[in-house]
Amino acid sequence: MIEENVFPNSITIKHVGVTEGFEKWMKLAKERIFSIAAGNRIGDIAPKIMEVGYAKVLYAATRLGADIDTAKTFVMFAPDGTCSLNLERTRRGFSYGGIFRMSFDGMIATNNSMPNGCGFSVYELMEQVDDDKLVSHLKDAQCRLGEEELKQLGKGNHFAAMYKVKDPVSWEDTGRRFLVVHCSGHVGGDRLYYPDTWLADTDGYHKVDTPHGDIVLLEGDAKNLYVEQFRKTEGINSKNRDKTAQDIFDGLEFRLKDSITHQGLSGNDFEHIIGTQRYNGMMPIALNPEEGLVAVKTNPNLKSAFLDGWKSGERVYRLGLERHFLNLNLTPHGGGYELKHPFEAMQIQLGKEGIKRFTLKMNGEQRSFTYFREVRDWLTYRRKMQIMKEVFVADLATVYYDLEPLMQVYPVQSIPGGEA
Repeated sequence: MIEENVFPNSITIKHVGVTEGFEKWMKLAKERIFSIAAGNRIGDIAPKIMEVGYAKVLYAATRLGADIDTAKTFVMFAPDGTCSLNLERTRRGFSYGGIFRMSFDGMIATNNSMPNGCGFSVYELMEQVDDDKLVSHLKDAQCRLGEEELKQLGKGNHFAAMYKVKDPVSWEDTGRRFLVVHCSGHVGGDRLYYPDTWLADTDGYHKVDTPHGDIVLLEGDAKNLYVEQFRKTEGINSKNRDKTAQDIFDGLEFRLKDSITHQGLSGNDFEHIIGTQRYNGMMPIALNPEEGLVAVKTNPNLKSAFLDGWKSGERVYRLGLERHFLNLNLTPHGGGYELKHPFEAMQIQLGKEGIKRFTLKMNGEQRSFTYFREVRDWLTYRRKMQIMKEVFVADLATVYYDLEPLMQVYPVQSIPGGEA
């Protein structure tokens, strides 16, 4: 434990143990990290975690001859920017809930932030069923779900739930019913998380040691094989959600409306969208079934008017990133964790492999931990209002429907504790 008097009276987030000479890379990373994350708790911590991983990427890419300025690389946290409960991702120095653009003239570092093809699918019930009978049907569905489905549903923010579709203005029930399935199955996830186990001998595989852990960059054959593996994983995960929906509806007529990946590769530069959406169809926001969801459509963003009035807009223009920010088309998927109470200070301890430990002081109590799962009693998942406020401020999306919970299929409550 850090001694009590180490923390000043004002709120601070401080990196300690940074290797001499690596400070300049942390500074470069900080300059290119942007955020419209909701709140001022985890929303402040997430970029500080990201400074570590992103600095390592910039260090490694430069060692391989990349020009950071011409690459137009950056990190942008969405309204659901947050910490990750995944131990390995956090240790590497990567947070959750944003777009990580890490492409350098055809060479990508996206794999370091660990995409896995996670997403959700929206299904509509196509026949009229009384809600009491529908709830009875859903209760029976819990017995029909297989072992693999039970492992996913209720793991952290993964769930399947039925919703009443409400008009967002009048709050009148439209009579429509949507099922939202949010899970991945993580089929092939280990291959995406640890490409060295199967790509290390492939042309275009580059592993660079940094002062705080290695970074892998991919190009040529190695990049192509990695992207191919991701597409396979993404497709299988979507089929797994379809299988879950079939087991839940079981004889009722339904149709798939949308299948959206919010943890994967986006665009020709294979940016990592992690806990974030870039999709032109209808999509839900605020994936906590107890709070309800909001179905939206992305607006073109970010707009010039927003950039001009945004406190970070000057950096966007100075770094020549305006073209990318004007075409972000960013929408949060609504997930992620927040601290329940204001914190007083945090120290992020770096080691040879990345982030070694955190020390957090909150409500007069101090805890030292290696990853956020250890302090999940200090976390909440209820922040729909905060996220939607940022969506409206930045004009990220237009609301189609409010989705009022009818029943979560399994389990009864969503409890923070899974891997995000």
